[in-house]
Amino acid sequence: MVDIETHRVIDLIPSRECNDVVEWLKTYPNLKVVSRDGSITYHNAIAAAHPEAIQVSDRFHLLKNLTSYCKEFLMKYFKAKILIKVPVPEKPQDDVTVTSEVTVTNKKLTLEEKSNRAFSMLADGFSKTQLCKQLNMDIRTLEKLMGMSEEERSQYVKSNMELSHGQKVLKKQELINTVKNLHEEEFSIRSISKELQLSRQTITRYLNESITAIHGSYNVKRKSILDPYLGEINVLIDKGVAVTAIEAKIRREGYKGSSSTLRNYAAGLKRLIQNTYNINNITSENTELVERKLLLKLLFKQLEKIKGLDSECLARVNSQYPRYKELIDIVNEFKKMLVDKNVERMEQWIHRAAGLNIREINSFINGITRDITAVKNAIRYEYNNVLAEGSVNKLKVIKRIMYGRNSFEMLRKKLLRLEKTIKFNIGKNHFYIIIHSLLL
Repeated sequence: MVDIETHRVIDLIPSRECNDVVEWLKTYPNLKVVSRDGSITYHNAIAAAHPEAIQVSDRFHLLKNLTSYCKEFLMKYFKAKILIKVPVPEKPQDDVTVTSEVTVTNKKLTLEEKSNRAFSMLADGFSKTQLCKQLNMDIRTLEKLMGMSEEERSQYVKSNMELSHGQKVLKKQELINTVKNLHEEEFSIRSISKELQLSRQTITRYLNESITAIHGSYNVKRKSILDPYLGEINVLIDKGVAVTAIEAKIRREGYKGSSSTLRNYAAGLKRLIQNTYNINNITSENTELVERKLLLKLLFKQLEKIKGLDSECLARVNSQYPRYKELIDIVNEFKKMLVDKNVERMEQWIHRAAGLNIREINSFINGITRDITAVKNAIRYEYNNVLAEGSVNKLKVIKRIMYGRNSFEMLRKKLLRLEKTIKFNIGKNHFYIIIHSLLL
C-alpha cells in the first residue's frame, strides 16, 4: 500500500485472499480513493471494507491487457512473413514473363542459374534492388559477380560438389589419356596394368574410343518405387484426395514402399501447385514480404517510429488484411479515449469492439465490463499505479538481500523502517492510496 500524496510505502501483507485484504483495509478507516490493477479480488475487498471509496483501475494495466490480447490474435492471424501485392508500372510482356518465372523457382535455383538470370534481367532494365528481391539474392553477391570476368564468374558460381566433381573428372581424363598414350607406344595391356596399378578390364575399357571421364549415371535421376504410380497419384492429388486414401489405393495395386515416401512426394507436389497458383494470380503485380513483428509494433508505437514500415506499405497491408486495420483502429481509439478523458465514448467503444467478434477482444471486454466503474474512473481521474512500481523494485532488492534468513514480518518492518518519516493522518478527510500486488 502506497500513499499517493507522500509517495511512501504505508504497509504490506503476505496474502491476496479477499477476507485478509478486507480486514487489512478496515484498519485504515478513512480511505477515499484507491488506485489498483484489474484484480476482481481487490475490487471485492475494497467494496466490502470501504463501500464509499472511489476505485480507480490503472490505465497502464488496461492498455497492456488490450494490446496483449490483440497481439495474441495477430500472432495467429499472420504468418511470420506476410506476402502482399505491390502494383508496379507496366512492363513489356517479356519482362512480366521473366518476373513470374523467377518468382516461382528462385528458391530452387543454383547460384549459376541466378547469375545468368540476373545479367539477363539487368539487360532488360531491371534495377539491382528489383532483381535481388525477385531472385532472393544478396546485393553484395551480385556486385561481386559484376566485378568478375566471365571465366572467374563461371568458377565462382559452381557449387563445392560441382568443383569436386570437375576435379575428379579431370583426374580421370588424365588417366585415360595416359593409358591411350602408353598403348600407342606399343605397351601391352598387361604391362600398362602393372605400371598404373589398374586391372586389365579397366585398361581395356579406357582404350574404348567411346569412353568418357564422366560416369554414365551422373546427373541421371534415380528410379523411384513410386514411378509406376506417379500418373495416378498426380491425378488424385489434383482432385484433393487424402494421402491415406491414395496410399490404400496404390497398395491394392501392388505398391510395397513406405508411407513416408508417398507423403514426402505429395507434400512437395502440393507446395509446387500452391506456388504456381499464387504466381498465376499476381502475374501483373510484384510482391513484397512484410515481417509480422513490424505490424505488431504498431500496437505500441506510432508509424513514424517504426523502422522498416512506411505508410504505403501499411496501406497495402490494410487493403489486403482489413481485419488488421480494424484491430489497430480499436486500439488507437481506446488510447485516444484515455488521453481525452472522454468517458461518454466508453459504451460506444465496447459496442464497436464487440462487433469484431474476436475471442481475445471479447475476453478483454468481459474483464472491463465486470469492473466498468473503476475503468471509467481511470479515464476521469489522474490517479494511477506508477508510484508503486518504484516501491516494488525497492522491496525486491531488500527481499533478495535478506532472502532465506528472515520472516515476512521482518521484511515488512525493515521496509517500513527504511521509509523513516512516514506521516499520514488517520483522521484526515481525504486519504489516497495505491494497492499493488507482487509475488514474494
